[in-house]
Amino acid sequence: MNKVFLVEKMKPGVEMRGYDEEVVVAEEVEAKVRWVMESEGCQALRRRVAAMKDAAAEALKEGGSSHAAFVKFLDDLQAPSGLVRA
Repeated sequence: MNKVFLVEKMKPGVEMRGYDEEVVVAEEVEAKVRWVMESEGCQALRRRVAAMKDAAAEALKEGGSSHAAFVKFLDDLQAPSGLVRA
């Protein structure tokens, strides 16, 4: 499930052959690391990861979606008798 999400859906990762057999050989790891560091294809990967990083930073800023959700969570914890305020 993680592989599908990271490699196929969000696309910040690359698939390692052998992951489904419980062993990824060192040559496969080396090949993927070299690809990420040296290939032309890695530029798109790096752009996607940078965009995700920027989106996460925005969400965490005051007023961002993650910040707002956390503030609401804290407010809900402080509600008397465990009742959640709307």
